[in-house]
Amino acid sequence: MAYLSKFGTLWGAIPQTAGRVFWVAPAASYTVDGRAYSASDDHDGLSPERALLTINRAWDLVTANVGDVIVLLPGAHAPTASITADVAGVTMLGLPGGAGNFKRQKTSIGAVTGDQNLNITAADVELAYLHFIPVTADTAIDISAAGTRVHIHHCSFDLETPVASTGTKAIEYLGAGTHGLIEENYFVSDGAQGEAVATLSATNLTIRRNEIYLSAGTWAAAISTGAAADGVLIYENYVHAGNATITAGILGTTGGTASAVGIWRNVFPDSATVAVDTFDAGTAEIAENYQAGVGATDGGVLITAIT
Repeated sequence: MAYLSKFGTLWGAIPQTAGRVFWVAPAASYTVDGRAYSASDDHDGLSPERALLTINRAWDLVTANVGDVIVLLPGAHAPTASITADVAGVTMLGLPGGAGNFKRQKTSIGAVTGDQNLNITAADVELAYLHFIPVTADTAIDISAAGTRVHIHHCSFDLETPVASTGTKAIEYLGAGTHGLIEENYFVSDGAQGEAVATLSATNLTIRRNEIYLSAGTWAAAISTGAAADGVLIYENYVHAGNATITAGILGTTGGTASAVGIWRNVFPDSATVAVDTFDAGTAEIAENYQAGVGATDGGVLITAIT
């Protein structure tokens, strides 16, 4: 339950919950309210002064579908093994510090050598106010077929720090997870990396209001969908490339179900980018998407066709 701070605020009020709140420190020694404490996985983790040392230990302690929350204290968390989000109905978040800057959250989860930062294998998992740095040739967040109703919002993803590899991705749906929502996140890449969001076979997935930025080099695709994806809505995302090149803003595939993907009101970089590419006829619906122009007299164009 919520924990009363000396300021009269409730530590557990973000988000409000009827479950327990487990606290995880970024290092063995940490500071709360100006005082130094030692983190340990032998603690119960139920107050900021008794924080756990590892994120996976918090996932060991939570209970499914009762509203439990895992709060990562600000700082750089460096897990030695991939985090397994395998308990349904749990929220994991960083403390945003005010409204939170979704372009670079204060609480980060660093790369795990040879593995994903986080594997989601349970339903109704929510992630917020976290910064992810994947390892080269791996993914920050993998979502399995059991990852239904996953909600990822106000997170930031660093695809600049890893060495360039098309296997380095931010979020990937590996199976047919359903009813996911990916919104209000920031992705930054520096060239030949994998996608910000890749969905092989997810259904009823919404990807909306994200900012995706390429700082250098050439990026094959910002978002991709697979032939088995269905009911995927991609709308109001802003994809920007600066002086770099994104080959495809949204990359489809051959095959697929009729009208499986809806692509609406997105903004893409200038004409160096093919905004929507490689969808078979009838598999994607597009409406009110725009491609930016370059120069004082170029106001961009409305996208009326899929290449």
